[in-house]
Amino acid sequence: MLFTFISCFATISLKITIVSDEQSKKLASDVASSILSLIPQNVLVTIEMDGATPTSNASALTEEEHSLSFSVSYDATRNTYYGSWLEFDSVVYSCSYSPKEERPYREFVRECAHYPLEKAALRLLVNGQFEKYLRVTYHPSVDEYSSFSPDGELFAFITDRLNGNRNIALLNLTQGTLKVLPVHGSSEYFPRFSPDGSRLAFQGSLHGFWNIYVMPIEDHARNIVLISAGNAPAYSPAWLDNNTLLYVQDTEAGNAMYQATLARRRTKLDMEGFDMVFSPAAHDGTIYFVGLKEANFGIYALTPEGSVVCVEDGFYNEHDPAISPDGRYLAYSCNCLGYYAIWIKDLQTNDKWCLTEELKQDAFYPSFSPDGRLVAFSASEGLFEPDVWFVRFFKPSDSQGQFSLP
Repeated sequence: MLFTFISCFATISLKITIVSDEQSKKLASDVASSILSLIPQNVLVTIEMDGATPTSNASALTEEEHSLSFSVSYDATRNTYYGSWLEFDSVVYSCSYSPKEERPYREFVRECAHYPLEKAALRLLVNGQFEKYLRVTYHPSVDEYSSFSPDGELFAFITDRLNGNRNIALLNLTQGTLKVLPVHGSSEYFPRFSPDGSRLAFQGSLHGFWNIYVMPIEDHARNIVLISAGNAPAYSPAWLDNNTLLYVQDTEAGNAMYQATLARRRTKLDMEGFDMVFSPAAHDGTIYFVGLKEANFGIYALTPEGSVVCVEDGFYNEHDPAISPDGRYLAYSCNCLGYYAIWIKDLQTNDKWCLTEELKQDAFYPSFSPDGRLVAFSASEGLFEPDVWFVRFFKPSDSQGQFSLP
């Protein structure tokens, strides 16, 4: 059996061979269908099953070709399916599933399908060969809370694809490779690169409850430093400068924002008038944050002079502030369309526009690339957990006719 899928103007070619035993033929077919239904634009996919001889497509010109094989088998003794992806005769990913598990069968199919999908997407990302949107992750795990390194070489996000525990994943944007940085005994959230790119701040549970930590990129697990103090949960770190962090911590009255140096000198910031505060982000000494007032969420800014000003507080809730590298644009999530989408506000003109309206699915946690040309975010697809997407930054004056959904 041979499946061929061609996206117009393909630049990446995937040649996939799937081998299965008799009991796994339906699973093999479902995995092939999942790959074909989700493959990004600009990718040629040829899937060979059951030993069929593939036919060539001379009209499809591609710049890169990758050959992969997937083997799947069923062990009746254990009532378990086993799947493995191979490249250059080496196993690069393995997974298993038993019908007795609580997770749905569709998640195992997606786990089997994610490897070639992510490989193709990462090659498109590295080469810049995508139009408006590019979905980067396809694993059924949670993938969210992203951050770019200052030099644009690395991209951090949270994933629970490694044994179900939430860890920091590092995507190399020049090589298209992905690795997970486990911190044993902890779950991690909100990875944030330091301004010099040498460290990551994150929210973790290494001491049994949520704290703020800093660790180096190199040899990460051996040099973790605790920044927050006390037994109350602390969360949502952000860098004010290369030596100073911001974070939020629960209090008896609600919560408060703190400023702490790497030497762990902590100061509570004066932000009166809010029931609670969340999600700090800083640019040139100004601290942007989400403020809650009487069940309404808005985005505010604490200026270097100590005054608090309203940045965006409409009828609908605004969350997840991120500031462009030049300080001109605010990215945030808002549910004014009936679902959460990523919006941009020009802080000079007050113009606002939506970056992700066509996706028609909830999108959160935007982050700007260092050159301001890309905005990363997380979006949920139907019954699956969030995945990482990229969208090219645009202004309303830009022509959008050239763009289309993947």
